[in-house]
Amino acid sequence: MRRTILFFAVTLAAFTADSRSASAQVSGTPATTDSLSIALRAVGLTNDGVDFNGRYVRGNTTIAATDTIDGPLVVLTGTANIFGTVKGSVYSLWGDVVVHEGAQVNGGATAYRGRVILDGGRVNGAMTAWTARAPVAVADAAPMTRSRALQLSAGWTAMLIVIGILVLVIAATNMEATARILEQDFGRAFFLGVVGQLGFLPLLLLVTIALAITLVGVLLIPFLLVAAPIALAGMLTLGWLALALTTGRAVTRARADGSSRAEALKALVIGVVLLMAPWIVAAALQGSGTAAAIARIVAIGIAWVAATAGLGASLLSRAGAGRRQSAERPMPPMQGWQTPTPVAGVAAARRPIPARPGATPQ
Repeated sequence: MRRTILFFAVTLAAFTADSRSASAQVSGTPATTDSLSIALRAVGLTNDGVDFNGRYVRGNTTIAATDTIDGPLVVLTGTANIFGTVKGSVYSLWGDVVVHEGAQVNGGATAYRGRVILDGGRVNGAMTAWTARAPVAVADAAPMTRSRALQLSAGWTAMLIVIGILVLVIAATNMEATARILEQDFGRAFFLGVVGQLGFLPLLLLVTIALAITLVGVLLIPFLLVAAPIALAGMLTLGWLALALTTGRAVTRARADGSSRAEALKALVIGVVLLMAPWIVAAALQGSGTAAAIARIVAIGIAWVAATAGLGASLLSRAGAGRRQSAERPMPPMQGWQTPTPVAGVAAARRPIPARPGATPQ
């Protein structure tokens, strides 16, 4: 610790010392100049508290074979050529430390922005060199090849088909209800989807602030921050798949009552492929310049419209739960040939009563 403090102290002093003090210290006088005292006081030391018997110089310096340095040697912007003995450590800033044959350094050898070279000499302490790091050239990302783009598009298409089949098996009623919304009122679903996209983050922020008011609500905030994005992603996926189902039925002219599972599966696969077709075309045009950029913009626009309309349909149908309840609620049987209540002047119609077996008709 003492050596480290001493090293920074003499380094600061070296940058503030003038050329005369530097030349005087090269001749072997102790480093006791006023600039060194100021530097020592800056780091909380005094001349009496530090036994500094070394020297610091600027530029290249040489310690002859007959010379012995009692304390550390600090060389600024130069190379330290050691032929003699240094009882302390050798520091070279912006230069090298070269320990020649027959030389001995009892301490360590440190080179900042330089090298420590052993040319037959001996260093008893640690040898450290901090070299300037060359700027690392960041290689530009290689452009995506056409085959790679086609593989990604095909992979996404296959993954969406698998997800669609799972949703069709697990939540067919929810998908049918959402698809029915898209068939009946696409414009309203698209508008509500835009509103949902714009209002998701503000609504999430308001709910978070409202929960933060109470102690129990604070405990629910982490759950909300995790569950809300998952719910949004689920509704987007359900709506997009419902739009794919609707598109496939429009192409294949399949029945939209959901009675045939095979027809629904066929329509779903065809719809997913049609919605992913712009991305496949953009991948096929990869590397063709303007045509690829236009195809990619068209694919992004179609994907956004599909996701927005699907989200709106999911919101309108409450992810299919609202429509499912109304569809499952049985309708009351129609009472034919009978009015609900008699009206003045009009006799209530009577339902014909079937004749009993063997009875004479009246």
